[in-house]
Amino acid sequence: MNTRRTRDKDKTIEDILSASSRLFSERGLHGTSFRDIENASGVSKGLILHHFGSKEALYAAVQNRLTEEYINMMVSQRQKSTDLREMITTAIRSSFQHTKNNRDHRRIVLWSYLEGQERNSEIEQRFIQALAASMQAGQEAGLVRDDIDATLMPFIIKGAMDYWIRKEELIQKLFEQNESQDGNRQGGGDDRLIAALSKLFLK
Repeated sequence: MNTRRTRDKDKTIEDILSASSRLFSERGLHGTSFRDIENASGVSKGLILHHFGSKEALYAAVQNRLTEEYINMMVSQRQKSTDLREMITTAIRSSFQHTKNNRDHRRIVLWSYLEGQERNSEIEQRFIQALAASMQAGQEAGLVRDDIDATLMPFIIKGAMDYWIRKEELIQKLFEQNESQDGNRQGGGDDRLIAALSKLFLK
């Protein structure tokens, strides 16, 4: 196989996905045209269709890539520790930081829900099952609360993070009000959420 041709193909696909991620984040699927993607990526509509087939398939590819980036990061973090308690706390912190720092991912998740384009990929399903299995192992080891279904735990944690990030300004305001009333300045709102989520499930 021609190495240069492969390299050019890979760069073209990367240019399309990167530009599409930015556009879909700002405008959603239906608000983004092929002309928008052409202009942002520098790749012709014909070549975009050659690689992805349709705008919907391109949108799915963007969603899959963002999901895989998140899962790969989480798997990498989990492999750094063998202590289950530390692994859970690290996983919560890593998930929160990745979610907060990746605005395009957050927005595309919301757009996909609103536009009826939400995906539940096989890799995401396997990942959630692995998280639930880890929580169940923690329950069996006596480290994790056993009065909550382990399958629900990843959804409770992720849901709390997403809502926290969306309501960050309001939460900060509430913290400031409470601290001014009792004179106890704790600061570090994000750290307080991560600690609370860890305490919620760990014994």
